[in-house]
Formats: sequence, structure tokens, C-alpha cells
Amino acid sequence: MKKLYITFILLAHIWACSPVPEAINNNYVVEGYIFSKEPVREIVIKTLVPLSDPEGESEYIDFAQIVLKKEGVKYPLQYNSRKRRYEYAGTDLEILTNDIIELETEVNGRVATATTQVPTPPVGITSSKPQMVIPTINSGADFITGDPLADAEIIVTWENPNNELHYTVIEFRSNLLKPILPPDVQEVVDGILEDFAIITVPSTDTVLTVNGALLPSYGPYMVKIYKVNQEYADLYESEEQDSRDLNEPPSNIINARGIFSAFASDSVAFEVVKP
Repeated sequence: MKKLYITFILLAHIWACSPVPEAINNNYVVEGYIFSKEPVREIVIKTLVPLSDPEGESEYIDFAQIVLKKEGVKYPLQYNSRKRRYEYAGTDLEILTNDIIELETEVNGRVATATTQVPTPPVGITSSKPQMVIPTINSGADFITGDPLADAEIIVTWENPNNELHYTVIEFRSNLLKPILPPDVQEVVDGILEDFAIITVPSTDTVLTVNGALLPSYGPYMVKIYKVNQEYADLYESEEQDSRDLNEPPSNIINARGIFSAFASDSVAFEVVKP
């Protein structure tokens, strides 16, 4: 089963997929993201594709030695073979606003470092209503006689006085599935419930319209708004440049390639219910 819709891409893979002219010398790509008040579980290490192999594909590196540092305390990460990511298994590392976090990686004796600061969270988040009401849909024929999803939307807004980049995530927050669509329609979207999330691309927008037609089930949902750190904003903006611009994408990794960045979020909840 797959997520319904994902447009936000972890952008540092462009380092691994874009051939580079200099000698590799055991160079590699770091793709590291940490989130305020969330577990550390999004650190990826990949091989770097040389210019001599433009059709080559980067591979995951599962033997790196990785440590996070906060206020001088070291937190070693472990490799999760199923997710192909490094994560911190303990519970004593808390990522908070304005924290300065250091990353140190070692692959085949080559040590790379990076530092990021956790941004402040988004502010002024409001929702147009706490509930989205969707009537019982008995069959696909209900869409012929009318539109049962006509009023099924919630508008979430937030403040952004400095025009900073934000992205949003809509998550289903229950294990109890009560499909909105009837069986004769549900089979068309079967498989979207596991790991369901709708993720938007980073932008300076301050409005998100949650459309009930994209939601799989009655029940509780969470809308998270993430503020993007400057390192990630620089990388994202570089990807948006004209393809004729051959400048290398920015990297804040010392002695390797890629990005190490932090995000902060706030959220608002709503529930999809029947009348």
C-alpha cells in the first residue's frame, strides 16, 4: 500500500543523482533532516555518482558511523534496514526550537560534519471549523444524483510575516478505518489507507484547503505546518532555477555533499464525521 499523494520531495537526492566532475575519493552524500519535538529518523547516506558514469545510480550506504551532538552530548545513530535510514533509538534526545545540532558521519575513514539550527515553529494557525461533515455515501450512484462531497472542505491558515517557506502534511490519526466511499467506489482507491499522508511542496502560502474528496476515512486528522530552515530553503530555491544554470546546488556538509537541515512545526486537528 502507498501514500495517496506526495509532492514534497526530500531534495538532497539531487546531489547523489547529479554527476559531479571532481574525483570521488570515497566522497558521499548526506541527506539529513531533523524535526522539532519529533524522533530522529530521517538521516540517509548515499554514494556519489561520478561524471564518468552519467547513467549511474546512487546506492544507500548502510555501514556509516553517525553521531548527533547537542550541547556537547553525543547521540549515536543506528541503521534501520527496512527504512534504509539512520535513526536514534533512545528517548533522551529532544529536538527543540533554537537548538544547535551537529552531525558527524564517517564512511570508509572519510569524516564529514554539518551544523543546523532548529527554527521557530509556525504561528497563528487556525482552522475554519473543527469538523468536516460528509453524509453517508451508499453507492457511486449518489454522485450522479448529487455531490455528497460538495461542502466537504476545511480551510487552515497561518501567519507568515517574513515570507518564509512552509510545507504541510495531512495525516490520518486512527487505526480504526471507516471508509468514506462505498465498496463499489472504494476499490478504485483501495490501498491508500496505510501510511496515508498528503504532503505539499514548500511555499510561502498561508492557506491550505483540505478537500474531503482526498480523504480515505471518517475519523480524526491532523494538519501539520512545517517551517523550513534556511539551508533547505536555499537548496529548494536552487532546484527551482532555470535548468541552463549549471551552478552546483548548495551544500552545508563539510568534506562531503548534501544537506543537514532542521524543521519546526505546529498543528491543528479536525475530524470527519457523518451528519
